[in-house]
Amino acid sequence: MEGNMSGKITKQPGQRAALTLSDIESLRRKGYNQSQIADMYGVSRQAVSWHKHTYGGSLTPRQIVNKAWPWKTTNLHGKAVAYQRLRDHGEFMANGFKDMSDEKKRRLVRWWEFLRDNDVVLEFDPNLPPEPGVAPHGGFAYRPRKLSDDDLIIRANEYTNLTEEGDMIWCWPPDDVFDHHR
Repeated sequence: MEGNMSGKITKQPGQRAALTLSDIESLRRKGYNQSQIADMYGVSRQAVSWHKHTYGGSLTPRQIVNKAWPWKTTNLHGKAVAYQRLRDHGEFMANGFKDMSDEKKRRLVRWWEFLRDNDVVLEFDPNLPPEPGVAPHGGFAYRPRKLSDDDLIIRANEYTNLTEEGDMIWCWPPDDVFDHHR
């Protein structure tokens, strides 16, 4: 097994490179994503993820968000703009604006401003009907903020599983975010 100029690890037929957590972490620090690492080692992306979780590797911002996601949602719910902005919010709370495109930052700050200016929170209920511009397949709605919402940007209801980590993620971002990204 040897590397080439592209960083791709080449193997003799029938050989597979041993994948280790230290290899994964090293390649992640160099900017490779899990799919690229999987291709290099001839394994699935899920195998890379399994190694990270099994052997205690650090989680990506998306993995942190998925672990703390407050609701049981479907792939169809994931098409909702509200879902996407909340996911972006979670990634920001896990990692700041690091690795976030300018367009994603702009959309996220505009979403925070929408929540603040309209004094609303995002609610999930799988029984909610589709709402144009919010949730084409239903499940999400913006609701007037209540005192019981505290500093959360989501409404905790019977469909919400708010973990201790989630309580820190699904809250308002620091105030200075609005000042620096206008």
